[in-house]
Amino acid sequence: MVENIRAKILDEEKLKNLRKENKDKKIVFASGCYDILQSGHAVFFNQCKNFGDILVVGVGRDKIIEQLKGIGRPVNPENNRVFLVASIGDVDYAVLNGEELGEGKIDFMNILEALQPDMFVINDDDSGIDFKKSLCKDLSIEPKTVSRVVPEELIPTSTTNIINKINYAFRAPLRIDFAGGWTDVPYIMYGKKGYVSNVAIKPLIEYKNGSFNFSGYPRGSGLSTSTGAKLLELISAKNYNVENKTLPQIGEDLFNLENKELQWFIGRQDQYSIVYGGFHCFEFGDDYGKVVGEEVPRETLEKFRQNLLLIHTSISRNAQTAVEEVYRNHKTPEGVGAIEKLTEYGKSFTDALLAEDFDKCAEIIDANWQAQKQLAPSCTTPELDEMYDFALKNGAKGGKLCGAGGGGAFVFYCEDPQSLKVAMKKQFVSCFEIDFDFEYNDIRKLNKI
Repeated sequence: MVENIRAKILDEEKLKNLRKENKDKKIVFASGCYDILQSGHAVFFNQCKNFGDILVVGVGRDKIIEQLKGIGRPVNPENNRVFLVASIGDVDYAVLNGEELGEGKIDFMNILEALQPDMFVINDDDSGIDFKKSLCKDLSIEPKTVSRVVPEELIPTSTTNIINKINYAFRAPLRIDFAGGWTDVPYIMYGKKGYVSNVAIKPLIEYKNGSFNFSGYPRGSGLSTSTGAKLLELISAKNYNVENKTLPQIGEDLFNLENKELQWFIGRQDQYSIVYGGFHCFEFGDDYGKVVGEEVPRETLEKFRQNLLLIHTSISRNAQTAVEEVYRNHKTPEGVGAIEKLTEYGKSFTDALLAEDFDKCAEIIDANWQAQKQLAPSCTTPELDEMYDFALKNGAKGGKLCGAGGGGAFVFYCEDPQSLKVAMKKQFVSCFEIDFDFEYNDIRKLNKI
């Protein structure tokens, strides 16, 4: 059934015979990896065939392609690739190139010597074009150059683009909340405006083929892994027209998904932070969220980041307990006072950051943590308080548990994060650091939407 294709695959001896038997015909030679055959290859083979009577195509061997392209390449093994090339109509014969990579990244010297082609076809953007033309001159072979052209009915592509598309994953950041948390929850604000200062962080979490890669983040860290996962499901859904959505629309759609459909009854800061990326002070109302205030320069943000430590307590987080307590307490005098403080801290943190008054930022983070505990005492435990007090005694100028508290990760501001990390891990052996950077791209840019 496939013998006609097999007959087109030659070895060196058959190449010599091909030349002897076709002295009056023009033999054209071309060479490449041809890892994943695509339309560009078909056009190239057609260009090559137009130069002569017989087209012979050399196909790079697996070990040579790995040397040239890196680990993971080729995608398809050499026998499969030479078989596919031989099946192309414009290709008269195909052959596997040599097993050694020589000067000028040439792996087909043995083919040229055995076949003695009349012409050798080279793409005009080939990085080794000068060496190949010189080689042709030495071997009395006529070099022919062609441009990469694409018929108007086709979309340009490449093996690399195909591989990237196959491996494509939707990506989203997580977030660190510094001040103002809880004031983004409409249920407890009653029409009042809330303000939250937070920043998106990486490594990014990924969603591919229905599976998540949380990039080493423990679930329940207070960094918004659950909302990040829901965002990736949302923007990857075929029935969600993300291309025509603005960032605020995506944020609101995610908020409505989590609150109205999933009935999580949470605020807006997580959704807006990971959708917008970067650092922002958000103003939240009953039915909106928006960025307010001046943009903090990236240079300032990077200075601040260098003195942050994100360390996981290894204590399982019971955020729901804190949520329920907030809903019980928010109308009490203590609760009302705590929410007023949190609202102010959400704004004043950004002001301090803009002024590069990082010590003031640390004070606000600490004050925010005290207000959180006033609103929901269950957001901490004696063990967590011990960790926090130890951190303050060992260089931290301020800090808080991320998210609703109850466990998860502490964020601390300190002059020497490395020393504090070592001290914390020595004193509390289950603690571990979470390495992170700020992520400045919004969700559309990250996913090229």
